[in-house]
Amino acid sequence: MAEDKRSAQELIQYLRGRGVSNAEIAAELQRDPRMVRKVLNGETTGAAYRATLIELATTGRASTVPPRRRSNDGRVVRVRAKAGATEKSVTPADTGGRYTVSKQGGRFTSTTYLGGGGRQHEIHMPKGKTAKGRATATDEIVAKVRSAARGQSADTQKRIRMQLTFANGRVMEVNDYNASSLLNRINTAKREATPWGGNGDALGWLAAQTAERYANLDVAKVPVTGVTMTVYDAPRTEQSSRSYRPRSNT
Repeated sequence: MAEDKRSAQELIQYLRGRGVSNAEIAAELQRDPRMVRKVLNGETTGAAYRATLIELATTGRASTVPPRRRSNDGRVVRVRAKAGATEKSVTPADTGGRYTVSKQGGRFTSTTYLGGGGRQHEIHMPKGKTAKGRATATDEIVAKVRSAARGQSADTQKRIRMQLTFANGRVMEVNDYNASSLLNRINTAKREATPWGGNGDALGWLAAQTAERYANLDVAKVPVTGVTMTVYDAPRTEQSSRSYRPRSNT
């Protein structure tokens, strides 16, 4: 395979052309979006990010983490703090290396950037009903559904295909939803406690939907340990148009 000689700026431009936002690129690099803009504007080469950017551009996902810049004595160089912070600069968390299959605490989230602006989010979580990672995973599900809903236009809807993995290894398809409709369903579920252990949260609602489709799966006893969300564009239908509400600029 020929060596990819594109610069960091060219790679970011390519990713932007595929519908990946500056914020998403920054999240994969574990850097502030300001750094992505600096590379795009030619203010810095971004050479340290090339390995990760090449992975994103060629495979749609990143397994490498670019290392933090270090001083001559080996210490991580401080970076400018976020607006409103008490100090002007902070020492960032050290990065560099490769992602593992699972992170400490049993929770891991990854995103694959598909052609045409599509996304595939994989969210893994511990099986303990009271584990902190489950609550965090629920928040991430809602955040990704909300992001998809915001990405819709008057002509194009975002569809989300949901697949659940249970603690016993079974993998079940839930359904295919319009993003806005799915968000409304999840928000409604927050007000309705369920017998599936979700207390009305996104995981509880998804488990309930699976229980309705698969009578031989006792979701009250077998918790969800993984959620795969595939987000893709589709032409608007009359039904999806009724659920679409353009964002206000005010």
